[in-house]
Amino acid sequence: MASGKTTVGRELANRLGWRLFDTGIMYRAATWQAQRRGVHLDEEETVTELIRDSEFTLLPAASGESVELDVYVDGDNATPHLRDTAVESGVPTVAAIAGVRTLMVEIQQAQAAEGCMVVVGRDIGTVVLPDAPVKIFLDASQEVRARRRAAEQQNGADEASVLRATQRRDARDSGRRTSPLVVAADAVFLDTSELSLDQSVDAAEAIIRERMPELVDGIARSAGIATSEEG
Repeated sequence: MASGKTTVGRELANRLGWRLFDTGIMYRAATWQAQRRGVHLDEEETVTELIRDSEFTLLPAASGESVELDVYVDGDNATPHLRDTAVESGVPTVAAIAGVRTLMVEIQQAQAAEGCMVVVGRDIGTVVLPDAPVKIFLDASQEVRARRRAAEQQNGADEASVLRATQRRDARDSGRRTSPLVVAADAVFLDTSELSLDQSVDAAEAIIRERMPELVDGIARSAGIATSEEG
């Protein structure tokens, strides 16, 4: 079973009674917005201007049964479209645009300030929430992540091709000029390569409860899980 950042974050949020904020949905929503408005994704200034002029709103999932958030763009729910093939292929380009990342980080920080939340993403501990009371850098070997992701996918992708994609993504995210993937100095490193989902969540929860004893009094703040997991 998968134990990437979003899966672990979801189960952790369920246990703690918090919301889950997967910041990756913001870049997917931005990609969807650019595509439906007919903006070429390589036109960085045009894409940035469009995103600046668009209204992004995060609300509890419409189903009411999930700890996750839905993202609306100019009043339209983008969530059902975030896994579309076109969005999947376009999001790396949009997410690499410095202007877009700056705008998205502002929205992410405002959302995280709303209350008790598990925030997951690749730059949470270093850029989005550098002052988060708990930072966990969730990791696993590339081979393990590729195997997990291949098992999740419904399109019959083979593990070798998923591994190559994982390697490309790691290299791209670690090497980008804006918000590169790095481990925050005060983050707790958690390797889930040999852990089941339950074991991963147990470990993450233990870290949070150790570093946030106020949880026993019902007081909590956002905790960031920065990760190199595919999720």
